[in-house]
Amino acid sequence: MHCRFCTKKFIKVRLDYKDWFQPSFWSVIDKDLNGTFHCQYDYSYERVTPKVSWTCFKLKRVHSARKYKWKQPSLHITWDHQTGRQLIYLFDFLPSTNQNEEQNNFLSSLPSPEARKSNPFAWHAAFSRVVLEQYDEALWLVRDLVRNHEENRRFNVNSKDFFPELHDIARHAFHYSEIIEVAENTLSRLAQEQIRWREEDRNAIRDRGLDYWLDPHQELLLQQKAAYALKARSKSLNERLLNEINLGFNLVLQADSAWMKTIAFVSMVYLPGTFVSGLFGTNFFDFDSPTPGLWAHSNFWLYWAVAVPLTMVTMGVWAAWHRRNDIQQSWDSAYSSMQRKLLMGNFFKGDTMNGGDSALHKTGTELNIMRVVRAATTMTRRNVRREETV
Repeated sequence: MHCRFCTKKFIKVRLDYKDWFQPSFWSVIDKDLNGTFHCQYDYSYERVTPKVSWTCFKLKRVHSARKYKWKQPSLHITWDHQTGRQLIYLFDFLPSTNQNEEQNNFLSSLPSPEARKSNPFAWHAAFSRVVLEQYDEALWLVRDLVRNHEENRRFNVNSKDFFPELHDIARHAFHYSEIIEVAENTLSRLAQEQIRWREEDRNAIRDRGLDYWLDPHQELLLQQKAAYALKARSKSLNERLLNEINLGFNLVLQADSAWMKTIAFVSMVYLPGTFVSGLFGTNFFDFDSPTPGLWAHSNFWLYWAVAVPLTMVTMGVWAAWHRRNDIQQSWDSAYSSMQRKLLMGNFFKGDTMNGGDSALHKTGTELNIMRVVRAATTMTRRNVRREETV
């Protein structure tokens, strides 16, 4: 086995890299792909074996709304089924810090040498497991941004950076949804391709050891399920972020609505005075006329005598209209109280007129009792209605 870890500077350092790989793999190194998988088979010696295969993923690590870093971890494997010799290239796979330690941890977590010699997909399974862990970390980084925005909403909703920051976070969330969905598809293709290899080379795989085939396949299925779970969480995070954006818009609209109400109220206060001023400015009235009469004077108090009452009436009508429900409830309550007092007064008045309890007539007694029962029933019904309304 020969394994090489290559950084992004690989293209600049090795200008002859195109002589090392197949033309179909050049796009993985040159272009900005969001994920891919491919396998080329060897048909010699009456067997069908995956001679060359590669996997490419895409990752985005977000540190803040405007600070992020893209990664494109890729794996290229050349495998000789006769000798078990493997040539492995890993591109942009590990973090820039503590690379030696990360490389050793990754190599120590690989399957046994015999499993790697018997099945190149064992490398793909181990590579996918580490990449999915990085996908999980990347999702939590985006989630932390959304959560921080939710916690500080009431402090910075009026800030000029509120919506631009939400826009940047939404862009990161959309990118994550895209790359995790492509990653799930890539893992699905890996599992399907291993099944195809088994169907084409069934006898040799069974003779070599079926466990060498099953273990990597189960690992790929496990990572595919993990990618599906991350995709579901990403979808939930996008909906959560959309809800945050809508709430921000509503809060801004509420603030604007309060300002509009204030402006409307101030305009309403000055509207009657403007109306009266315009009315007195017409030619209907002659304040300079020497003839005595109602309008034959130029006292300025007349303007205030008309404008102020008209302003108060206008404001009163406006306030009554906006509080019409409270006024209706108060009126209903006063009317019910008046009815109860009237019924109780009639009842006691009837008792006095008939000479007390011993002198009550049957008809009058039943009538007064029915009045009390009706009044009590009315009180109970109104109380229940209020409780249900609340």
